[in-house]
Amino acid sequence: MTKLQYRGASYSNDNREQTSNQVVDHSYRGQHYSAPLRHEAAPVDTQVELQYRGHVYQHRQAEAANQVENA
Repeated sequence: MTKLQYRGASYSNDNREQTSNQVVDHSYRGQHYSAPLRHEAAPVDTQVELQYRGHVYQHRQAEAANQVENA
């Protein structure tokens, strides 16, 4: 197996989907966070109006679930 490196740090992609529950300090857009990389998805709130590039995003949860079941 080839040894992989990123910016001098060796890593293996054998278990890349298995992130840790260990708390990690990081920042995003100037905000400091201390949280694990693995977390549950936030529940969908269909009452919130979402916009993307000036267009209102329609919640299509039932349609997406139907596509997954038929795949």
